[in-house]
Amino acid sequence: MNAVNNTTALEEDKLLQFFDWHIAEERQKKMRHCLYRDLAITAAVIFLLFKIIAGIAIVRGDSMEPTLTDGSLVLFYRLGHTYKRNDIVIFRSGNGNLLIKRVVGITGDKIEIDDKTGTLLVNGTSPKELAKGKTYTRDSGIKYPFTVPENCVFVLGDNREAALDSRSLGAIETNNLLGKVFFEVRILGGST
Repeated sequence: MNAVNNTTALEEDKLLQFFDWHIAEERQKKMRHCLYRDLAITAAVIFLLFKIIAGIAIVRGDSMEPTLTDGSLVLFYRLGHTYKRNDIVIFRSGNGNLLIKRVVGITGDKIEIDDKTGTLLVNGTSPKELAKGKTYTRDSGIKYPFTVPENCVFVLGDNREAALDSRSLGAIETNNLLGKVFFEVRILGGST
């Protein structure tokens, strides 16, 4: 009788171990499915965030110093389509390079550059700026005073003597702007 009880107890133990193993296996499968689902959702959110809402760019060159430094990462907001003076914007030049510049004039603004003093005037006044260097005209065919056309902005680099900007490129159409820079991550030592 004792041997029968031991055999039954062993069979029950094996049966319990089988069910425990099966339950653990099912839990692992469920956890894997949850992990895969969470990874897919996270990937979709990151894709939407950086393809539709925001973007990342690397600052190349010193045309925006002292505000933005060479080699830094910037985040820009893609969904804002109204631009105002002092916004830092990102756009593609005619040759496809990304450029980052400051909006100094919007539709209807009158831009004047005094080549004797290197002074920028917007609507007859000198804006408060973080500009480095003097602002001089460029041989680009732009005649000053220049009125910013409809749906355009006039952009300048903060390092005026090193910047490729509206003095050479002309006014930039707002539908060509990729977005507004809202955050910079400075990389120590800059780029090589």
